[in-house]
Amino acid sequence: MTAWRLLDTGALPASINMAIDEALLQLHARGESPPTLRFYQWLPPAVSFGYFQRNNSLDLDSCRTMGLDIVRRHTGGRAVLHQNDLTYSVVAGTRDGIPLSLAASYRLLCDGLLAGCRLLGFEAERGRENVRSSRTDICFMRSAAGDLVVQGKKFMGSAQTWTGASLLQHGSLVLEPQHETWAKIIAPTGISHRALLEKLAARTTSLGEILGHTVEPDDVKTALRTGLAQVLGQEFEAGELTAPEWALARELASRHVDPNWPVAANICAVARYCS
Repeated sequence: MTAWRLLDTGALPASINMAIDEALLQLHARGESPPTLRFYQWLPPAVSFGYFQRNNSLDLDSCRTMGLDIVRRHTGGRAVLHQNDLTYSVVAGTRDGIPLSLAASYRLLCDGLLAGCRLLGFEAERGRENVRSSRTDICFMRSAAGDLVVQGKKFMGSAQTWTGASLLQHGSLVLEPQHETWAKIIAPTGISHRALLEKLAARTTSLGEILGHTVEPDDVKTALRTGLAQVLGQEFEAGELTAPEWALARELASRHVDPNWPVAANICAVARYCS
Protein backbone atom coordinates (compact mmCIF):
# COMPACT_ATOMS: atom_id res chain seq x y z
CA MET A 1 0.00 0.00 0.00
CA THR A 2 1.36 3.43 -1.00
CA ALA A 3 2.37 5.76 1.86
CA TRP A 4 0.08 8.73 2.31
CA ARG A 5 1.57 12.18 1.80
CA LEU A 6 0.92 15.21 4.03
CA LEU A 7 0.91 18.63 2.38
CA ASP A 8 0.58 22.01 4.05
CA THR A 9 0.45 24.56 1.26
CA GLY A 10 -0.38 27.55 3.47
CA ALA A 11 -2.53 30.44 2.27
CA LEU A 12 -2.96 30.72 -1.49
CA PRO A 13 -5.33 32.45 -3.93
CA ALA A 14 -8.70 30.74 -4.37
CA SER A 15 -8.21 29.61 -7.97
CA ILE A 16 -4.84 28.02 -7.14
CA ASN A 17 -6.29 26.21 -4.11
CA MET A 18 -9.09 24.68 -6.16
CA ALA A 19 -6.80 23.88 -9.08
CA ILE A 20 -4.35 22.03 -6.81
CA ASP A 21 -7.15 19.83 -5.48
CA GLU A 22 -8.31 19.09 -9.02
CA ALA A 23 -4.78 18.39 -10.25
CA LEU A 24 -4.11 15.99 -7.38
CA LEU A 25 -7.33 14.13 -8.18
CA GLN A 26 -6.56 13.85 -11.89
CA LEU A 27 -3.01 12.65 -11.32
CA HIS A 28 -4.02 10.20 -8.59
CA ALA A 29 -6.57 8.70 -10.98
CA ARG A 30 -3.73 8.22 -13.50
CA GLY A 31 -1.54 6.59 -10.85
CA GLU A 32 0.88 9.54 -10.91
CA SER A 33 0.22 11.05 -7.45
CA PRO A 34 0.12 9.34 -4.05
CA PRO A 35 -2.84 9.46 -1.66
CA THR A 36 -2.64 12.88 -0.05
CA LEU A 37 -3.96 14.84 2.92
CA ARG A 38 -3.60 18.57 2.35
CA PHE A 39 -4.25 21.55 4.62
CA TYR A 40 -4.60 25.06 3.25
CA GLN A 41 -6.07 28.51 3.78
CA TRP A 42 -7.11 31.36 1.49
CA LEU A 43 -5.37 34.65 0.68
CA PRO A 44 -7.29 36.77 -0.02
CA PRO A 45 -10.40 35.35 1.67
CA ALA A 46 -12.93 33.95 -0.78
CA VAL A 47 -16.38 32.56 -1.42
CA SER A 48 -16.48 29.24 -3.26
CA PHE A 49 -19.52 28.06 -5.20
CA GLY A 50 -20.39 24.43 -5.83
CA TYR A 51 -19.75 22.91 -9.25
CA PHE A 52 -23.40 23.02 -10.28
CA GLN A 53 -24.55 25.96 -8.16
CA ARG A 54 -26.54 28.59 -9.98
CA ASN A 55 -28.92 29.79 -7.27
CA ASN A 56 -27.27 32.32 -5.00
CA SER A 57 -28.33 35.52 -3.31
CA LEU A 58 -24.87 36.90 -2.74
CA ASP A 59 -24.09 40.49 -3.61
CA LEU A 60 -20.99 39.92 -5.72
CA ASP A 61 -20.16 43.62 -5.76
CA SER A 62 -20.12 43.61 -1.95
CA CYS A 63 -17.89 40.54 -2.01
CA ARG A 64 -15.40 42.32 -4.22
CA THR A 65 -15.59 45.53 -2.17
CA MET A 66 -14.72 43.50 0.92
CA GLY A 67 -11.79 41.92 -0.90
CA LEU A 68 -13.32 38.44 -1.25
CA ASP A 69 -12.36 36.36 -4.27
CA ILE A 70 -15.06 34.34 -6.04
CA VAL A 71 -14.22 30.82 -7.18
CA ARG A 72 -16.00 27.67 -8.34
CA ARG A 73 -15.15 24.34 -6.71
CA HIS A 74 -14.70 21.02 -8.48
CA THR A 75 -17.18 19.50 -6.00
CA GLY A 76 -20.90 19.98 -5.52
CA GLY A 77 -22.74 21.93 -2.89
CA ARG A 78 -23.48 25.51 -1.98
CA ALA A 79 -21.58 28.69 -1.21
CA VAL A 80 -18.83 28.49 1.42
CA LEU A 81 -17.08 31.49 2.97
CA HIS A 82 -13.35 30.93 3.33
CA GLN A 83 -12.51 33.51 5.97
CA ASN A 84 -11.32 32.52 9.43
CA ASP A 85 -11.41 28.90 8.35
CA LEU A 86 -9.07 25.96 7.76
CA THR A 87 -9.58 23.77 4.72
CA TYR A 88 -8.54 20.15 4.36
CA SER A 89 -8.60 17.92 1.31
CA VAL A 90 -8.16 14.18 0.94
CA VAL A 91 -7.25 12.65 -2.42
CA ALA A 92 -7.19 8.85 -2.34
CA GLY A 93 -8.90 5.88 -3.88
CA THR A 94 -10.10 2.35 -3.54
CA ARG A 95 -6.56 0.99 -3.82
CA ASP A 96 -5.75 3.10 -0.74
CA GLY A 97 -8.58 1.67 1.33
CA ILE A 98 -11.34 4.18 0.50
CA PRO A 99 -14.70 2.41 -0.04
CA LEU A 100 -16.33 3.03 -3.42
CA SER A 101 -19.55 4.28 -1.86
CA LEU A 102 -20.73 7.80 -1.12
CA ALA A 103 -22.12 6.94 2.31
CA ALA A 104 -19.25 4.66 3.34
CA SER A 105 -16.47 7.00 2.22
CA TYR A 106 -18.09 9.97 3.97
CA ARG A 107 -18.50 7.85 7.10
CA LEU A 108 -14.87 6.71 7.08
CA LEU A 109 -13.36 10.16 6.62
CA CYS A 110 -15.81 11.81 9.01
CA ASP A 111 -14.86 9.25 11.66
CA GLY A 112 -11.29 10.52 11.31
CA LEU A 113 -12.40 14.14 11.57
CA LEU A 114 -14.53 13.34 14.62
CA ALA A 115 -11.52 11.66 16.23
CA GLY A 116 -9.57 14.87 15.59
CA CYS A 117 -12.29 16.91 17.29
CA ARG A 118 -12.02 14.69 20.38
CA LEU A 119 -8.28 15.38 20.46
CA LEU A 120 -9.12 19.09 20.46
CA GLY A 121 -11.30 18.53 23.53
CA PHE A 122 -14.90 18.27 22.36
CA GLU A 123 -17.41 15.82 20.96
CA ALA A 124 -19.08 16.49 17.61
CA GLU A 125 -21.46 14.45 15.50
CA ARG A 126 -22.38 14.03 11.87
CA GLY A 127 -25.09 16.16 10.35
CA ARG A 128 -28.42 14.64 9.40
CA GLU A 129 -29.54 14.36 5.80
CA ASN A 130 -33.08 15.46 6.65
CA VAL A 131 -31.97 18.85 8.01
CA ARG A 132 -32.92 21.56 5.52
CA SER A 133 -32.96 25.33 5.43
CA SER A 134 -34.89 27.89 3.42
CA ARG A 135 -31.51 29.35 2.49
CA THR A 136 -30.51 26.73 -0.06
CA ASP A 137 -27.60 28.80 -1.41
CA ILE A 138 -25.40 28.88 1.73
CA CYS A 139 -23.67 25.63 2.58
CA PHE A 140 -23.49 26.12 6.34
CA MET A 141 -27.21 26.79 6.70
CA ARG A 142 -27.95 23.09 6.26
CA SER A 143 -26.23 19.94 7.47
CA ALA A 144 -26.00 16.46 6.03
CA ALA A 145 -24.15 13.19 6.53
CA GLY A 146 -20.71 14.52 5.55
CA ASP A 147 -20.90 17.58 7.81
CA LEU A 148 -19.98 17.97 11.47
CA VAL A 149 -22.17 19.71 14.03
CA VAL A 150 -22.22 20.51 17.74
CA GLN A 151 -25.65 20.80 19.35
CA GLY A 152 -27.16 21.00 15.89
CA LYS A 153 -24.93 23.87 14.75
CA LYS A 154 -22.64 23.26 11.80
CA PHE A 155 -18.95 24.13 12.01
CA MET A 156 -17.49 21.90 9.28
CA GLY A 157 -18.85 21.13 5.83
CA SER A 158 -17.44 18.70 3.26
CA ALA A 159 -18.05 17.77 -0.36
CA GLN A 160 -16.84 15.01 -2.67
CA THR A 161 -16.10 14.23 -6.27
CA TRP A 162 -14.89 10.98 -7.83
CA THR A 163 -12.85 10.31 -10.96
CA GLY A 164 -12.98 6.61 -11.62
CA ALA A 165 -11.87 4.94 -8.38
CA SER A 166 -10.20 8.10 -7.04
CA LEU A 167 -11.84 10.44 -4.54
CA LEU A 168 -11.43 14.10 -3.71
CA GLN A 169 -13.10 15.14 -0.46
CA HIS A 170 -12.46 18.61 0.85
CA GLY A 171 -14.04 20.65 3.58
CA SER A 172 -13.96 23.88 5.56
CA LEU A 173 -13.67 24.05 9.35
CA VAL A 174 -14.76 27.45 10.70
CA LEU A 175 -12.23 28.73 13.24
CA GLU A 176 -13.92 32.01 14.22
CA PRO A 177 -17.45 33.38 13.64
CA GLN A 178 -18.37 34.40 10.09
CA HIS A 179 -21.86 35.78 10.75
CA GLU A 180 -21.06 39.45 10.22
CA THR A 181 -19.36 38.87 6.89
CA TRP A 182 -22.20 36.68 5.64
CA ALA A 183 -24.74 39.35 6.60
CA LYS A 184 -22.79 41.97 4.63
CA ILE A 185 -22.49 39.96 1.41
CA ILE A 186 -26.03 38.56 1.18
CA ALA A 187 -28.20 40.68 -1.09
CA PRO A 188 -31.31 42.22 0.54
CA THR A 189 -34.08 39.61 0.73
CA GLY A 190 -36.73 41.22 2.90
CA ILE A 191 -35.14 40.10 6.17
CA SER A 192 -33.53 42.57 8.56
CA HIS A 193 -29.81 42.52 9.27
CA ARG A 194 -30.47 41.53 12.88
CA ALA A 195 -32.85 38.73 11.92
CA LEU A 196 -30.31 37.36 9.44
CA LEU A 197 -27.58 37.38 12.09
CA GLU A 198 -29.90 35.52 14.47
CA LYS A 199 -30.68 32.92 11.82
CA LEU A 200 -26.99 32.42 11.07
CA ALA A 201 -26.15 32.13 14.76
CA ALA A 202 -28.90 29.55 15.25
CA ARG A 203 -27.59 27.24 12.52
CA THR A 204 -23.81 27.74 12.51
CA THR A 205 -20.91 27.92 14.94
CA SER A 206 -17.11 27.98 15.00
CA LEU A 207 -14.30 26.19 16.76
CA GLY A 208 -13.57 29.25 18.87
CA GLU A 209 -17.17 29.41 20.06
CA ILE A 210 -17.28 25.68 20.80
CA LEU A 211 -14.09 25.70 22.89
CA GLY A 212 -14.44 29.18 24.33
CA HIS A 213 -10.98 30.25 23.18
CA THR A 214 -8.94 30.78 20.03
CA VAL A 215 -7.20 27.72 18.63
CA GLU A 216 -4.10 27.98 16.47
CA PRO A 217 -4.52 26.48 12.98
CA ASP A 218 -1.39 24.34 13.48
CA ASP A 219 -3.00 22.70 16.53
CA VAL A 220 -6.11 21.94 14.50
CA LYS A 221 -4.03 20.44 11.69
CA THR A 222 -2.20 18.20 14.15
CA ALA A 223 -5.44 16.96 15.70
CA LEU A 224 -7.16 16.27 12.38
CA ARG A 225 -4.09 14.57 10.94
CA THR A 226 -3.81 12.36 14.01
CA GLY A 227 -7.51 11.50 14.01
CA LEU A 228 -7.46 10.59 10.32
CA ALA A 229 -4.30 8.53 10.76
CA GLN A 230 -5.93 6.55 13.56
CA VAL A 231 -9.08 5.78 11.60
CA LEU A 232 -7.38 5.11 8.26
CA GLY A 233 -4.57 3.07 9.81
CA GLN A 234 -2.03 5.23 8.00
CA GLU A 235 0.96 7.39 8.77
CA PHE A 236 1.32 10.64 6.87
CA GLU A 237 4.73 11.57 5.51
CA ALA A 238 5.36 15.30 4.99
CA GLY A 239 6.00 16.13 1.36
CA GLU A 240 5.77 18.78 -1.32
CA LEU A 241 3.86 19.24 -4.52
CA THR A 242 5.75 17.79 -7.47
CA ALA A 243 6.64 19.74 -10.60
CA PRO A 244 3.96 17.91 -12.67
CA GLU A 245 1.33 18.65 -9.99
CA TRP A 246 2.21 22.35 -9.97
CA ALA A 247 2.22 22.48 -13.77
CA LEU A 248 -1.24 20.93 -14.04
CA ALA A 249 -2.61 23.14 -11.24
CA ARG A 250 -1.45 26.28 -13.03
CA GLU A 251 -3.05 25.03 -16.23
CA LEU A 252 -6.37 24.38 -14.49
CA ALA A 253 -6.49 27.51 -12.32
CA SER A 254 -8.10 29.89 -14.81
CA ARG A 255 -11.28 27.87 -15.27
CA HIS A 256 -12.21 27.97 -11.58
CA VAL A 257 -12.81 31.72 -11.82
CA ASP A 258 -14.74 31.46 -15.10
CA PRO A 259 -18.47 31.98 -14.34
CA ASN A 260 -19.38 29.87 -17.40
CA TRP A 261 -17.46 26.82 -16.13
CA PRO A 262 -18.39 23.98 -15.93
CA VAL A 263 -19.52 23.53 -19.53
CA ALA A 264 -22.03 20.87 -20.42
CA ALA A 265 -19.36 18.59 -21.88
CA ASN A 266 -17.78 18.16 -18.47
CA ILE A 267 -20.90 17.45 -16.44
CA CYS A 268 -21.25 13.73 -17.13
CA ALA A 269 -17.55 12.92 -16.82
CA VAL A 270 -17.27 12.90 -13.03
CA ALA A 271 -19.69 12.20 -10.17
CA ARG A 272 -19.90 15.07 -7.66
CA TYR A 273 -21.57 14.90 -4.30
CA CYS A 274 -22.26 17.45 -1.61
CA SER A 275 -22.75 16.36 1.95
